[in-house]
Amino acid sequence: MKKLWSLSLIAFSLAVLALSLSPRMARAADAESEKLASLGKALRYTLKTTGPASAIDTGGAAILVKAPLPAVRKLVTSYGSYKTFISSFDQSRVLAKRKGTSEVYLQVPILNGAAHIWTVADMSPPTKDGADEVISGRYKRGNVSDFRARWRLRAVDEHHTIVKLELFVDPKLPFPASVVTTQLARAADKAVTAVRTRAQAAAPASAQASTTAAAPGASPGAAASAPATAPSGSAPVTQAGEQNRSPAAPTPPPESMSDRPPADGDSVRRQKDMARR
Repeated sequence: MKKLWSLSLIAFSLAVLALSLSPRMARAADAESEKLASLGKALRYTLKTTGPASAIDTGGAAILVKAPLPAVRKLVTSYGSYKTFISSFDQSRVLAKRKGTSEVYLQVPILNGAAHIWTVADMSPPTKDGADEVISGRYKRGNVSDFRARWRLRAVDEHHTIVKLELFVDPKLPFPASVVTTQLARAADKAVTAVRTRAQAAAPASAQASTTAAAPGASPGAAASAPATAPSGSAPVTQAGEQNRSPAAPTPPPESMSDRPPADGDSVRRQKDMARR
């Protein structure tokens, strides 16, 4: 009987704790959506890179999208279409799919198009992490030393979704770490903004209500004065600023066979046709 009483007391204490924490978590989540709604654009931030650590910080961006989470998830996982609506990518292809994981080829121009960096990464299926859905990308090969990407999606309500992207790239070229981080935050900003634009264009009219629905009390002029602070729940961050000029960079070294991107199906067929002739 004493043991049963102890178990009941523990269960009751846990229930009380859950009830007390839920309103706090809800308030924190609401504060994040209100801040992003008042800002009216993507909020850039940086995170210390861990697992393994790097001198290059991870660049991130968060934005509020007036579209339901399933519609946003569909866009984020359409990896082969990135090149059609995210300006950071000039190539994107799905090479294979295995048990929900997509092997994806991504290519990004650098040095004003004089060179390209590319990677093949495994993109995981969406998994739950608290209130978020997380989609992670891990480096397999490419002409960079490492690549990591993490999408975070959270439904604010049935018509609004918070979208975050956190990017890490360790290029083989000797760029200063701070310059790389700034470019990563800028690329994340472009990506989440492109997702918002495409998702809201496709969302039904009923979901196109003012962002004040997600941010009660936000004033029209708040976007100009809103401080650029990191989303709640993130590690300590600093805002990554714009850089007007990229520093002079060395000429990219010649690519080895292992550095060359995988050929697509059309290229392979053309090479076979040429060989027959």
